[in-house]
Amino acid sequence: MYICDLHCDTLTALYREGLSLYSNERHFDIKRQQALGGGLQFMAVYVPTREFRYRSGLRYTLCLIDKYRRELAELAAAGADVFPVLSLKDLDEVRRHKSAALLTIEEGGAIDGSLEALRCLYALGVRAMTLTWSNRNDIADGINEAGTGGGLTKFGREVVAEMNRLGMAVDVSHIAPAGFWDVLETSVKPPLATHSNAKALCAHPRNLDDEQIKALVKAGGLIGITFAGQFLEEDYHNACIASVYKHIAYILDLSGDDRHVGFGSDFDGISHPPSDINGYQDFAPLLDYLSARGLSDATLARITHQNVLAYLAKVL
Repeated sequence: MYICDLHCDTLTALYREGLSLYSNERHFDIKRQQALGGGLQFMAVYVPTREFRYRSGLRYTLCLIDKYRRELAELAAAGADVFPVLSLKDLDEVRRHKSAALLTIEEGGAIDGSLEALRCLYALGVRAMTLTWSNRNDIADGINEAGTGGGLTKFGREVVAEMNRLGMAVDVSHIAPAGFWDVLETSVKPPLATHSNAKALCAHPRNLDDEQIKALVKAGGLIGITFAGQFLEEDYHNACIASVYKHIAYILDLSGDDRHVGFGSDFDGISHPPSDINGYQDFAPLLDYLSARGLSDATLARITHQNVLAYLAKVL
């Protein structure tokens, strides 16, 4: 069971609480990942808008990246075999390692309106960025500002172009609809939605409508199904493994293609997890359920890891 997960917020907990990436009591750690057979975890640096966006956002970003790099160094020294994914050639050997990690930014305000900062973050290992959290930044309006009709700014278009040039995945989760469509028009490489579900099943503003899903599929992009209860069910108390299956099945049916869906758990960023998903270990019963509902071994292999690796081959 090799699992690629497009989004977790574990770094925030590790930094703020002084925890270990190898073993902790949060949703995700390397020990549980390896116990299930290994995988590739996207590790997000989340920059809270109210706390840091307008004061020292870049400094806070660097603090979390420092924590990430120190944890990887400690794991390497202990022989824990966690492989940082940085380039296209890394994809050829990623599955030869028990664990792999890819560093991301959640909230483009982290770059403080600077392409120079973006390039420096790339040099530090960042390989994907969520252009906005749910509020406005220098790049675009987030979903909380959807009423303005604002899309990518001039600077936002420059950011997307530079991310394309560098080899960074452009993440449209959290962005307002106008910005979503601007990204689809602007980006020369396929974007992805690291942690978003189907709006037709749950009308949360953060979810994707049918036209957005079909557009991402047509562009060769990727959608990570999130385990956040409020994105799975109208009443998050009803969220469970069956809810995750419903969103996967819906997108598969809508697109007619199983090459554009993956997981974007949002572990350690979830306020209302499904009743029967309490951490990384619960990927096991989830996959058992998906298999029991009729998803073939080939489709499960694509959803668990092949789609993410194929996507990265297009953008890195």
